[in-house]
Amino acid sequence: LLIFAGDPLTVLPKLIEQYNVEHVFRSLHPACEEQQQWQWLRDNHDQLPNPQSIQWHELDNLSLINQHDISKLTHIDIEQRHANPALQEFIPSFSKFRRLVETAIKKQHFIIDNPLTEQYTLPKPVALSPNNYSSLAEHCVNDIDTALELQFSDNDSATEEVFYGGEKSALKHLKHYFSDQRAHQYKNVRNALGGWENSTKFSAWLANGSLSARQVIAALHNFEQQHERSDSSYWIFFEILWREYFYWYALIYQHRLFRFSGIDNRRPLSSFYPDRFKCWTNGNTPYPLVNACMTQLNQTGYMSNRGRQIVASCLVNELQLDWRYGAAYFETQLIDYDPSSNWGNWQYLAGVGADPRSKDPKSIHADGRHFDLTKQQQRFDPKGEYIKQWLGSDASVQASESLIDTIDANGWPIQ
Repeated sequence: LLIFAGDPLTVLPKLIEQYNVEHVFRSLHPACEEQQQWQWLRDNHDQLPNPQSIQWHELDNLSLINQHDISKLTHIDIEQRHANPALQEFIPSFSKFRRLVETAIKKQHFIIDNPLTEQYTLPKPVALSPNNYSSLAEHCVNDIDTALELQFSDNDSATEEVFYGGEKSALKHLKHYFSDQRAHQYKNVRNALGGWENSTKFSAWLANGSLSARQVIAALHNFEQQHERSDSSYWIFFEILWREYFYWYALIYQHRLFRFSGIDNRRPLSSFYPDRFKCWTNGNTPYPLVNACMTQLNQTGYMSNRGRQIVASCLVNELQLDWRYGAAYFETQLIDYDPSSNWGNWQYLAGVGADPRSKDPKSIHADGRHFDLTKQQQRFDPKGEYIKQWLGSDASVQASESLIDTIDANGWPIQ
């Protein structure tokens, strides 16, 4: 295994040329930056020796449903999506997408592909050594420890929640999760703010490719065959479908996933105030529950789904900030960061994405999902245990003394 740290548009052409590569494989990544890099490589490889001999392969191993079946389901030719990207419109809501998928599976219009069987023996690898190519040697990372140091640093936290990287850890966790009755309790505990056992915790391994959605669903189906299906076990499938929806949503909408006005060109009534944003990122707002969630995120790289909704609603509504800054901050912090799910969910909360109620001007959600922070705290942390865990006993005093922003012009955007 060779690990390179550098711009793929610089490193990959050199590898292809040096070793006369004829086949280049990658997973089908939906977000626009990854799409642009791949397309650039394909469009500009004619400068390499024997460009006609190079074959480019995209594999459907990040999604639950393959390209062929999703094309039939959505009536969008996924492989030809670049022909008229501005005219492409995805299924407008998750609910409609879910019903289409479930109906298609029930009627056996398509089936979810099973995970590939594990390969215990592989062909002998080609002898690669970047040391004989000086321009590549500078990009090569010689050992795993150095590779990890490029991405992570030690971080103390007040949590027992630890993700161990790699496929072995992912499969061990998957097996452990379905080894008892937790899947039958999932729906009842999935909104808890803390607790390792209160959600599946598959997200980090799904995000980095150590675990696939198909492996999760295969394990879920095996569990249901042994222990019967329940509302709670179904809800795990439901959540995987949310991830699937945003995967194809990102692939179709491309740059619109990151646009302030979202997929429908509807500009929200928000802006950027540096002091407010700093308070939010540091967990120093007037809202103890928001502060606790942000502290957990900053210390661990993880936050519950409910916590993410709460802090996003606070940023968009109470602080009236541009939703993209929140999404971008999550991108820098989350251990389970996934472009599709992250930016798609932020659009949803901000009222510029896939929420059908945000498209109805008469709806109370026309400007996005607004969570009542007091009610959220009463419902999900009534005893203040989560807040105390992350902020200590004086959390309410700290929050009451927090300021949103300064009163001078420095806190206002330039018009």
